[in-house]
Amino acid sequence: MWHKHSLHILEPQTLERMRSKDFIDVGACIGDSAVLFEREFCDKNIYTFEPTRENFRLLKRTLELNNSKRIIPVNKALGAEKGEITINYRPECIGGSSAIFSNDSAIAESVEVTTLDDFVREHNIEVGFIKVDIEGFEMEFLKGAKETIATQKPAMLLSIYHQPSDYFGIKPLIESWNLGYKFKIHKGVDLSLTTETVLFCEVVE
Repeated sequence: MWHKHSLHILEPQTLERMRSKDFIDVGACIGDSAVLFEREFCDKNIYTFEPTRENFRLLKRTLELNNSKRIIPVNKALGAEKGEITINYRPECIGGSSAIFSNDSAIAESVEVTTLDDFVREHNIEVGFIKVDIEGFEMEFLKGAKETIATQKPAMLLSIYHQPSDYFGIKPLIESWNLGYKFKIHKGVDLSLTTETVLFCEVVE
């Protein structure tokens, strides 16, 4: 966690404002992001979503080993509408499960889906920050999160490198909502030309 998800990219007033609100961590994997948020960036609760059974088991183990008190694991995917989707994953690969991509060695698992808007309403959550890394399903997430984003204007970190349509489409989509967001595209890990490219979004008051 040495790079701390490059959250230093956000303005100091944004970091201060989001500290006193809840975080939404979409694509928890084994929980490393959530632990970082709890330790250094958030004084409230972190709701961390991981839909696959094995990763969710590892996530809960990570929270136990780190004695986490404010991280709430949720065994669901977040998308455009409630229902079920099929996620493809490879047992030998902890990360990278996807509802978009597959290959011959992938195993299919049916998972429950809800929307962020429904979840926030049901649990009365005040959202300060959203991190999304869900292997190309980011656009579907945003469709089910528009109400929350429009009314609460949280800072966001969105992965945009999984497919070209995300790189060229996510920023214009949020801009079209006319919410006053400012954007920064950042690539904090130098693994390849596009890997780990993210879009930071914040409303600077």
